[in-house]
Amino acid sequence: MDTVSIEVKNSTITKRNKIKVSIGERTFDLANVLLILLLCAITLYPFWYVLVLSLNEGKDAARGPIWFWPREFTLQNYEYVIRNPYIVHAFLITVTRAVIGSLVSIGVMFLAAYSLSKRNLAGRKTYLYFLMIPLFIGGNVVTNYVVMAKLGMLNNFLVYILPGAFSFFFMIIIRTFIEQLPESLEESAMLDGAGHYEILKSIIAPLSKPIIAAMLFFSVVSHWLDLSTNLLYVTDRSLYVVQYVLYMVVLSSSPGDLSDITNVAMRLQSQSSGSLPTPEVLKMATLIAVTLPLLFIYPFFQKYFVKGMLVGAIKA
Repeated sequence: MDTVSIEVKNSTITKRNKIKVSIGERTFDLANVLLILLLCAITLYPFWYVLVLSLNEGKDAARGPIWFWPREFTLQNYEYVIRNPYIVHAFLITVTRAVIGSLVSIGVMFLAAYSLSKRNLAGRKTYLYFLMIPLFIGGNVVTNYVVMAKLGMLNNFLVYILPGAFSFFFMIIIRTFIEQLPESLEESAMLDGAGHYEILKSIIAPLSKPIIAAMLFFSVVSHWLDLSTNLLYVTDRSLYVVQYVLYMVVLSSSPGDLSDITNVAMRLQSQSSGSLPTPEVLKMATLIAVTLPLLFIYPFFQKYFVKGMLVGAIKA
């Protein structure tokens, strides 16, 4: 009986202490939820529209607007895009650039961050000030073009890798992360006879996986979305990246402007019974094909992304 009375008493106290929500507060919460749902719909609908249009048959799409789902579903638009040699080659160039460029960038910034995390490094402040200068003083398009030309970087694959290999901002984040690691780990390793290379490889690098993964993701996205480098320094078609191809496809407005893609589509149509896609659906299919890889790689970095950014951006 005592136990039952105690439970009844506790439930009574809980009911008394329960905060009453007024009608005005409920109305305000409901309005907030509806507003957020509306903003989400406004943000996501353009992507959904592009996806729907890319999955619709070209001639049917030309008859009138398509809003929520395809009227004549087809995957033939993606077949034309995937089998286009220019897009496939540009995709391979972009993947190669993203992989090599990101690894080189992370290697350079990680080595610089480890070195500058040592307070006993001679000239440490001088190096920091020197590396900080490009953040405030940078060349314009003409001077950068002249420098690239003098270095032999025009129409050179290395123009995608070397100029953007170092980022002072990201290096500072990595350095802050390394500085938060216990110094006792390095001291004990040095007592055992380990040098800086062994400490970096066996202690610092494994403990820095979250920040390395976060910076690696940023670097991959930067390389994948970069258009200006191709636009300014590359005229060789064999070195075009997929963003530049997408740029040319989106700007075109007629089959004559899409001669490369249209010629491939005509050859494929002669081999099948399907209808020829219109330039508009080809644009949408190309846009989806270029965007999807980033959506696929994000889940692999997500668990490191938040932890690395939170820890690396806050000074202990």
